[in-house]
Amino acid sequence: MVQDGEVGDCLPAETEQTISVKIRGVFLVESGEGGSSPVVLLEDDSGKKIIPIFVGLSEAISIQNALRGETSPRPMTHDLFISALECLGASVSGVLIDELDGGVYYARLTIRHEDLDKEVDARPSDCLALAIRAGAPVLIREEVVRSSAVEKGDVEGLRSLESLMD
Repeated sequence: MVQDGEVGDCLPAETEQTISVKIRGVFLVESGEGGSSPVVLLEDDSGKKIIPIFVGLSEAISIQNALRGETSPRPMTHDLFISALECLGASVSGVLIDELDGGVYYARLTIRHEDLDKEVDARPSDCLALAIRAGAPVLIREEVVRSSAVEKGDVEGLRSLESLMD
């Protein structure tokens, strides 16, 4: 849903602190009974903080394909969304992951059309898939990082999603 009255370029108010992150990759975390769950690892610019965001398998594959620069013969959902924006003269200008509540992350996608930015509430997994395709920055509120970041050593040894796809 578009947030009325919120115009900006995905930068929060000056009183809110954010950090820029890059997508380290999509991995698999072993879960109960031999299963595994996909997780996207975000890393701050210093490389010291890792933020894990669990996503669904289809979103994980979309993110992985975008990271690898792969395209499918027919447009997938995130590719279609980017194409539709381009046809309308709009673009994704940024992503802000701004809340963590009960283990669920919340994010806002900023769409720029002409000189106007609109923020849309969206799942972080969709925001990440779109940000990669658009080359848009990803920001996270420091408060969210403080409550969800893990040590780099905690994520060593995870299997890459590529191992499932190859």
